[in-house]
Order: sequence, then C-alpha cells, then structure tokens
Amino acid sequence: MLRRHLTRTVSALSVITLVTLAACAESGVAPSVANQPAVAVATPPAAPQVPEAVKGWREYPLRDGVVSIQPAKWRTDTVRVPVPAGKGLEYKLTMEKGEGLVYNISYGTLADPGLMLTEFHGHTRQVDGVGDLMFYSKTGGSPQSGVFTAPWDGIHGWYLKNDSAKDVVVKLELAGFYALEAK
Repeated sequence: MLRRHLTRTVSALSVITLVTLAACAESGVAPSVANQPAVAVATPPAAPQVPEAVKGWREYPLRDGVVSIQPAKWRTDTVRVPVPAGKGLEYKLTMEKGEGLVYNISYGTLADPGLMLTEFHGHTRQVDGVGDLMFYSKTGGSPQSGVFTAPWDGIHGWYLKNDSAKDVVVKLELAGFYALEAK
C-alpha cells in the first residue's frame, strides 16, 4: 500500500513538474528553482534483511515483544460478571507492561448480541489529572477470544453495557499474568 501511495505521489509530482515546465515554455519565462516550493519525496522503507542460510536455516534476531519471561507462574480464572438490564459496568485487571493475557468472553443467554456493548480497553493511573487510554476492541455481545500484551502498567479490562430488557451474565475465561482488580 505504501509503494502504491509513493508511486501515486511521484506520478503526481511528475505531472505537476511537466505542467509547470509547459506553462513556463508558453509564457517564455524560465523556471527558477529558487522560486519553487521544496517538495520532499519519501523513499520506501528498505526491505528487511533476510539472513543467509547456514546448514539450511536462516536465523533471525529476536525482536522486542516476542517473549516476556515472568517471575511467577501464570494464573487462570473463570469470572462471571452479572450485568443488570439497562446498566453498564467495568470489570478490571491490573497488568504490568509486557504481561500477557489469553481470554475468552461470552454472554450466556443474550438473545440479541446488538443489545450489548463491550469495550476492551486499558489506561494508566492518572498523574496530575492526566492518564493514557487505549481501546483494544469495541464489539457487541458476540463471543470473542484473543491474546493480549499490556502496552503499559495499569488497568486493563472490559466496559460492559447491557441495553437488553434482561440481566446478562458475562463469562470471562482468563489465563496469563495479571491481578484481579479489587472492587
């Protein structure tokens, strides 16, 4: 996509240059580089280096975020969160940057998934009234499974809003490195 964008940009610049030169030729005025706006042309990023194969294997260097060694064993929890009809609430976990979570969320007997709003998000604690916030996914009441790595130390969890006429019990199946947030 970047290559297509750059090709269009270079093509557009070429057309602009030709039109400018043609206009200058018709008017008898020589184009002046000094009077032209500077135009930066981005070059596409270099392709990643492919290591040479040694004994049939290409060994790549380890990238950041591929592995996160933890000091303790992971935990697992199955949590049932009652969400009353017409109400919303948050269910939170505390995680440190780089800790991972595997999760599954389901909605019991919810008849219409469109009546449930689910926002999986995280935020830092506020300092002087300012904090960082990121939404990981925004969905309705359809089951979802995922793997998540915390981008920072803070609170990570789900805002659940039940717009149906019946109470819903949301089931969270969790495994990984986290602490359940105190109520």
